[in-house]
Amino acid sequence: MKSRAIGFLALVFFFLPVSLSFAGDLFFIADDMDAAPYISADARGLPMGILYDTVKTAFKRMNKPFRYEVHPWKRAQMIVEKGQADALITTPTPKRLQFLVPSQEVLFTMKTKIFTQEDNPNIARIRSIHSLTDLEGLRIIDYIGDGWAEKNLAQFGILWAPSLSTVCKMIAAYRGDVFIQDENLVKDAIKNIKARGANRELRFDRIVAFDVPIQPIDFHLLIRKDSGFLELMPEFDKTIRAMRREGVLDRIKARWVE
Repeated sequence: MKSRAIGFLALVFFFLPVSLSFAGDLFFIADDMDAAPYISADARGLPMGILYDTVKTAFKRMNKPFRYEVHPWKRAQMIVEKGQADALITTPTPKRLQFLVPSQEVLFTMKTKIFTQEDNPNIARIRSIHSLTDLEGLRIIDYIGDGWAEKNLAQFGILWAPSLSTVCKMIAAYRGDVFIQDENLVKDAIKNIKARGANRELRFDRIVAFDVPIQPIDFHLLIRKDSGFLELMPEFDKTIRAMRREGVLDRIKARWVE
């Protein structure tokens, strides 16, 4: 009976990614709460999605406990910047690389589309965009904390929104011309907005997407340079490589993407 109790406590400890009682003692990832199907918050505010399942599987194979919390994306980044968490999962921008070290392995690749309205007055122009410079003069919208947009689109002027869901509502309300984002993210955000039964006046049915001429965007695990857990990175990379080779990453994605 004693050995069973010890085993049960060990299991609880291993799958306790958000317990505040272990603050500072566990490898701590802060992430977005509004980026389904990759990562989001469930009804209890706990993490769920492709990235959480990937990390959970990897750390179980590594026999390492971890902590994973989801917040508004800007806040998640601030938690890591202030040294209150060890890592983010995002794109390695020059600003982030000043204090973060990226994994060698890519956790997922964002394949972007350009979203607009089917009856936008600029639809012919948007459909024929061949480079980012063709965006000049269009009303671009994006959400606060999108590092790729900050790096590549800020020069054209961006109307910033607090979240991905807000951007989707803005496109449906014709409050912008274009939004460049991963197709799965936008589909899930719109599906979740509709499921809540709000914003029925918005014309989500008129949102269309076209291919956009930019390279796919790779997302990595990024660990603080001063984190005591930086030494985990080589083992994490090795584990992700094995999971990819065995088809585990594809099976995780298939559970979340239709």
